[in-house]
Amino acid sequence: MNPKAYIIITAFISGFLILGLGINTIESMLFDQIPYNYTSYISMPPNHPNESHIGGYYKIYGKGRDFNFHIVLPGAENQESPLDYTADGLNGTGKINNISITYGTLVSLLSGDFKNALFNTKLSGNYSMACAAWTGHGNFTTNGQNFLGNFKINGIKTDWEGTFNLVPENNRMALKADYIWYHHANKNDGSIRVVKKTYYM
Repeated sequence: MNPKAYIIITAFISGFLILGLGINTIESMLFDQIPYNYTSYISMPPNHPNESHIGGYYKIYGKGRDFNFHIVLPGAENQESPLDYTADGLNGTGKINNISITYGTLVSLLSGDFKNALFNTKLSGNYSMACAAWTGHGNFTTNGQNFLGNFKINGIKTDWEGTFNLVPENNRMALKADYIWYHHANKNDGSIRVVKKTYYM
């Protein structure tokens, strides 16, 4: 290959790279300016066979990479210990650290299709949360199809840790959680209990 041809090809490839970076930068800038506010129903399975499901709502709102979430289960404060749940509900904040913005992401958010944006966009981030007397934190990631995450909760009497997988199921989302709980700060005392639950949103 002669030097002139090499220069032309290099310039051609560089042009496409710059164009691609420019488009991605524009999409990222647009995403960071988009506010969103999504509210929907949530259903939690009972802890015991003779109890009924607990229903409520969750809300996710924010702008761009920073978001907040709020979960309220009306009446649950009458069934749960005040150390576990109060009428104030669960409050949390989160940050999307990495995201592969696409045209589809922007269109979905602008049209209010939060679920489509969530499952079809590659992203990862972290969050923290608090409810009653406990606090927690975790990470999440999606490859454009599977939405996976983990969590750790520090309570007064018990601690919890596990993983979850959020999957679309008909017209709702199912959060499938696998976790353990044990006596606070004493994971090796033989108190570990294994739990598998599915929450519907």
